[in-house]
Amino acid sequence: MGFRLVERVFSHKEDCPSILLANINVSIDVKRNLDKMERIIQVAHDKDVNIVIFPELSVTGYVWDTINENDVFEKLQEGENSRIISWIENIRDSLRGDGKGLQYIFYNNVREKEGSLFNSTFIIHKDMDHQEEGLIYDKIFLTPLEQRFFKQGSDKRLIIDTHWGRFGFLICYDLVFVEMARKYAFVDEVDAIITMADWRSEAIREYSHMNVRTDHYYGYLWDLMNSSKSAYNQIWSLGVNNVGRHEISQDYFWGGSGVWAPSGMKLLQASNINEELLIVYNLDFRGQRLVEKDDFNYRIDFHRLYNKIDDADTHTQYLP
Repeated sequence: MGFRLVERVFSHKEDCPSILLANINVSIDVKRNLDKMERIIQVAHDKDVNIVIFPELSVTGYVWDTINENDVFEKLQEGENSRIISWIENIRDSLRGDGKGLQYIFYNNVREKEGSLFNSTFIIHKDMDHQEEGLIYDKIFLTPLEQRFFKQGSDKRLIIDTHWGRFGFLICYDLVFVEMARKYAFVDEVDAIITMADWRSEAIREYSHMNVRTDHYYGYLWDLMNSSKSAYNQIWSLGVNNVGRHEISQDYFWGGSGVWAPSGMKLLQASNINEELLIVYNLDFRGQRLVEKDDFNYRIDFHRLYNKIDDADTHTQYLP
């Protein structure tokens, strides 16, 4: 089965990277997921894409609520990263090492370390060891459901410095905690944050007297937080999410993978219902950030004012 492709050109600067975001439905069938990822990687080769980004737990599929937790652990162990080494090596061997074509695969998978499972982001590159600790990010903020299966990562962030720009990484629920993005932007000075997610859609919020209601509150948050993360920090936000129903839980994932500019404006977003591959050609990470900063650089004021605010100077007045 072919994939619906959405292709856009950001600039005519051919020395800037082309990115593929895989807005796909992730199964709990490891072989099916690996086959799908492989076909998407072939699309990237055919389209001269430089970077491919997959959603969270793209190998094993997302966990589900169950009394028999062993069923979940068995699925996670089946696709655990050390068990797909031959697949990873085949993918790595297909990558280009001459500065052209497909160079990076960013994906998320289960990894076992010291008897515990972690929800981890990996990088495949022709000249890098994907198992190197310094090139792995373990999810820090776990949902209550995930805490039943995964161990929390340390406060270690992952930054990779490429000739196109600096990238930082978040995983799904990390997106809610604004200090992570702030650290990436103002301490690590990344140009873009890449978020891989299994972000659900359905939750009700209703304000009946105001005649306001949504059944997709979580989906609303995904869009809002990716946009605000970009605008508050003046960085790029690339979010890649699972889409469609979970085979067992029937939870609905929002999809909506997309690209948000440092202005906070959405440039391109995938379907909330269907699988789509988004390709953005010649994405100028560094150049566009300079344009935004030249127009309105509030980072200067952040360093000049915000860092000097002391909690001891806060005064609370109680009025009758």
